Amino acid sequence: MGCVLSAPVELIRVQRHGSTSFKCAVAEMQGWRVNHEDAHEMRCNDVSGSFWVLDGHGGDGAALLGAPDLVQELDQTLSDKPELPSDDAVEHCFETVDGRLRAHMTLNPEKESGTTVVGALIVRQADDTYSMKLVNCGDSRGIVVRSPAEEEHVSDPIEVRVPQHLDALTSDARAVAQGEAAPVCRWPLIAESVDHKPNHPTERARIEAAGGKVRLEEPARLDGNLAVSRGLGDFDYKIDSQRPVQEQKVSCIPDVYEASGLKAGSICVLGCDGVWDVMSGNFVGNFVRDALIREPNADLGSIAAELIRACLQRNSRDNVTVMIVHFVDGSSWTSVPDEMKHFDKLGENADIDEDIRKQYVAFLQRSKFPTKPCACAACNRWVLGMSQCPCEAAFYCSRHCQKKGWRTHKSVCTSVVQLPA
Repeated sequence: MGCVLSAPVELIRVQRHGSTSFKCAVAEMQGWRVNHEDAHEMRCNDVSGSFWVLDGHGGDGAALLGAPDLVQELDQTLSDKPELPSDDAVEHCFETVDGRLRAHMTLNPEKESGTTVVGALIVRQADDTYSMKLVNCGDSRGIVVRSPAEEEHVSDPIEVRVPQHLDALTSDARAVAQGEAAPVCRWPLIAESVDHKPNHPTERARIEAAGGKVRLEEPARLDGNLAVSRGLGDFDYKIDSQRPVQEQKVSCIPDVYEASGLKAGSICVLGCDGVWDVMSGNFVGNFVRDALIREPNADLGSIAAELIRACLQRNSRDNVTVMIVHFVDGSSWTSVPDEMKHFDKLGENADIDEDIRKQYVAFLQRSKFPTKPCACAACNRWVLGMSQCPCEAAFYCSRHCQKKGWRTHKSVCTSVVQLPA
């Protein structure tokens, strides 16, 4: 589990991005952990999108270095045509990035670490349906959820191609491997990735064939240490030069799921294990979908932040990152600034332990935010790149709020010459 703080760092950074085919938001929180080790990347255009969450362990080096490199490598496999890359191409990208990480960490041993990866490659087809590949390497997890406009009794079936080694398992065996008592996917879920845990039947077989041992405790651990069996980095478990990468104790080769014919409005949620430790895929799918049913234009960033807060309330002790991708027009989000939520505890009179306050400051610096909150005088939001009134007494998050706030601020603004009554 790693070291934990005496109180959680509850700041939540929200990023939003979009194109004419996608609306995407990601929220991340350090939580109870001493260090924040997650990373993420999201890129999309009018035809395709590439969305990734990386959950680091043993340091943040593998996640921070791997995220942009992985997306850049995978971008080369996506074209302007509505075509997904082959599974072989995706696997090759992971192997290439893992090789680069090994070379970098050999020269920079202080960066030695590992990271799980979960992501989605999505393309919009000419008939306005979507095809996607859900890619998982580790115990982060992704789910695909029906559009809020779909109804169960009249919905079209969606065929999902699952990895061959999972297809060979019965549904009950697959559920046991996931740690659930029933088959994984129930309405409104279309697909859910299966975690790569050392005690999973196919994972354990590979580990033992490579000379490793699986300690059957809670959680199960590889060689009594690592609680995950696939990912980037973790090169101490990839030392057998006689074995290919997919046969090492820890494999960098992901599982790839594929679905097509997804309706506009469908949803993909990607999250690190800090989410799934305390929530099921069906709970998360319904949480997001129900929010969009109540308000079709709801802010995905706020939904992701609410989901993270719910994880904390359920006593998740890990870093938490959630990414929500909605298959709709998100062109209005092409240049939305980052937002910092739940900064109220950083007020000058806030009763907060000094060590915890230092963690808050470190999170803000990592997110490139000022270390002192400056909320919008009109809406109380704090975004990156706030505008400040010349009097230096008021901040605004947008031109709209500046105009709105001026109605009351102009009477006290010291930069305006006040005429005598």
